Formats: sequence, C-alpha cells, structure tokens
Amino acid sequence: MAREITINTHKFVESSMIYGPGKRWVLWTQGCTLACKDCWNTQTWAKHGGKEISISTLVESITCQEDIEGITILGGEPFQQLDGIAELIKSVKQLGLTVMLYTGYEKAEFNDLMWQCFNSSDLVIAGRYRNDLRDVGLVWRGSTNQILESPTGYYDVTKFEESQEVEIHIDHETNQVTLTGYPDLQIIEMINQLTNSHRLGKSKNTS
Repeated sequence: MAREITINTHKFVESSMIYGPGKRWVLWTQGCTLACKDCWNTQTWAKHGGKEISISTLVESITCQEDIEGITILGGEPFQQLDGIAELIKSVKQLGLTVMLYTGYEKAEFNDLMWQCFNSSDLVIAGRYRNDLRDVGLVWRGSTNQILESPTGYYDVTKFEESQEVEIHIDHETNQVTLTGYPDLQIIEMINQLTNSHRLGKSKNTS
C-alpha cells in the first residue's frame, strides 16, 4: 500500500482575511533552508518540530470551512516540500477554490515541479525577503523586490491596493495571542500592550 503524501506543517488557521483576496484557509509549512536575514518566521526554519499532516486531512479541514475563497500556502518554504504542495494545490483546485502561494525562491531557480505549482496557482508571491527593502505598506509582501503575479490569470493584480494589514488570533483555551501580517513597530507595541491587558484580564477573571 502506497504511503500517503504528507506535509510537515508549522500551523494552519481556518479563517483569515489578510493573506490574499477574501476569506482564506492558511497553511504555514515547517522547514526552510533559505534563511533570509531578519526573517519574521525563524520558528519555521527547522526541518523538525512541525507536525506531519496528510493531504487528505488538510483537504478535509478546508472543505469544512464555509464561504472561503481559497487557500494560502506560506512557510517555512513550501517549495522544499514539493510533492506535498503539488498534491495539495491539485486537490484544492478540484474543489473550485483559489490558491495563493508564497515562495522565497526566484523564478530563475525553479525546477519543473516548482513551475507546475507556480502555473497552477492563482496568486504567487516570489522572491527572498530582504530587510533592506522592507516596506510594510505593500499588499501581502514584506519587501519591494518580491513579485506578485497571477499565473492563471484569475486575478488582475493591478486592482489590488497596496495596504498594511495585520490580524490577531486569540486561542481562548491557551490564552495565547498570535499576530500575523506585516506590522510596523508602532503596531507591534500596541499589540504587546493589548496582549498584556488580555492576560491580566484573564487572570482577574479566573482568580
């Protein structure tokens, strides 16, 4: 019996409004050797430490979500798990959903399977994150060298307005607050203050 394809995952969220057009299911893969200087997601670099999840389990989670426009895949580095990513993209497209894909690789570095994933995706952000070119005002990108393309032509990328978006997720079981997106220092400080207040509030309510 053939072994089912899996993806080493860092985490996924079932509903997000900031990683692409509309409401999206978002996956962060685990493992990246590109190691961009000043990367915001260094916790996703290590190859080990994630959770292996089968493609069928991920697809089941996706199909349980209502009113999503598609999925977004980032990392880590998705292209360092090509077999799983290619299978996930294929499965999601069969559901009639859109795919947005992040990769730190440049197009000149793509191999055949990378090109297959690229060409099947409705939006792609490609290129290394460069802190010297950081611009938090860009839509869905962290630095100005990163490209935004719609390989399938499903989206008109000229219609997307540049904007700064962040999102807060609160796990009410663990009381953990997670910030996603591209915040500036002022927003980070504000979120830290809100996080501290949230924790204090929880402490008062449970004492």
